[in-house]
Amino acid sequence: MKKIKKLLLGVMILLATGAGYGFYLYHKKPADVRKLDAAYEITAASIVKEYNTDETAANRKYLDKVIAVKGNIQDVKIDTSGQCTVFLNSGDPMSSVTCSFYEEEARSASEYHTGDDVTIKGKCTGKLMDVVLNKCSINKK
Repeated sequence: MKKIKKLLLGVMILLATGAGYGFYLYHKKPADVRKLDAAYEITAASIVKEYNTDETAANRKYLDKVIAVKGNIQDVKIDTSGQCTVFLNSGDPMSSVTCSFYEEEARSASEYHTGDDVTIKGKCTGKLMDVVLNKCSINKK
């Protein structure tokens, strides 16, 4: 009888601990990319070239990592909801680096213009037509 009570108490403690940890993970906010150090610093031309040469190897290296990309602004687009997207020139007419920003950073990013040299830090999500960075912040060179 005593063993059953101890076993039951142990199982209840494990369940309570697991539930508490699950609650913590469910409510945990994602890391703020602006406060993280970049794993790599690279130019827009270099990262596009790496993805065009071997996308699988480039994904192993950059995917889901915070990287800083240096380049020249090719275009700045602001949609009707206020979301700002900056395109960095890679020298490849078919690809660029596309950077989308935190909502509160969109206004400052929209102040930059075509031709400005910048360094943009963000989380790499791979390549579609362009290499894509999300949750970006921008620093003028």
